[in-house]
Amino acid sequence: MTKNNSPQYAYDPRPVALVLVAKQPTAGRVKTRLTPMLSMHDAAAIYTLFLQHIRAMSEQLAATMPGINLVLLFDPPESAVTWNQWTLWRKIPQTCGGLGERLESGLRTIMDQSLSGCIFIGADAPELDADHIKWTVDEIRRSRYAMIPAHDGGYVLIGIPSGSKSLFCGISFSTPLVAAQTRQAATRTGMVISELPPLHDIDTHDDLIALLQRLRTTAVATSTDLRHQVAEISGIQLPKSSRCRRRWRGQRPQ
Repeated sequence: MTKNNSPQYAYDPRPVALVLVAKQPTAGRVKTRLTPMLSMHDAAAIYTLFLQHIRAMSEQLAATMPGINLVLLFDPPESAVTWNQWTLWRKIPQTCGGLGERLESGLRTIMDQSLSGCIFIGADAPELDADHIKWTVDEIRRSRYAMIPAHDGGYVLIGIPSGSKSLFCGISFSTPLVAAQTRQAATRTGMVISELPPLHDIDTHDDLIALLQRLRTTAVATSTDLRHQVAEISGIQLPKSSRCRRRWRGQRPQ
């Protein structure tokens, strides 16, 4: 973990907003780098699977850990009906503009005096788990920025404490510079981001193959289920003893 040289503040017990930044899982609009190895339909099904995986993890965490407020920051704005079944989540449409502008707008909308901070996550890193979120909550409540980088130079999670400056402006999103620029932005505020080791974004077919290999060594039931479901959608062969337990083709978030 990166050492944090920020000033020490009293622990802030107020709730934390866990913000899932999500897209409507429409074929041709999500996970397009999985094509042409996967069809656009199956690429969207992979995104739906990851989205539901992160949703289930977040809802279970909120049910067992007091002080977690679930927020869905969705795109496009006209897709509101898609998320009707997400009844545990406060739903906010993304605004127009680049990703940084949309995150900045979402932060301004969500952050208020009732919160100790906000955690932003996506659905591209299915190995993000409840322990990562718990660590981030603790960092935020100690008035520290928190980040989990991605191996591709971005990040899979960013935590912003209440009263701190945003770290979304001036960042070259969707490039390998994101994490480094975010660290620099934090340094300019006089703070250093606390970090955990990087996780993997799943963007390409090779990423899917590597994910299946990693999940094979993880002795967690949800990881086993996820592995079978990814294999079922992608057509990637598992050992003959493996059986696909559930079909995800064409499902929309419920």
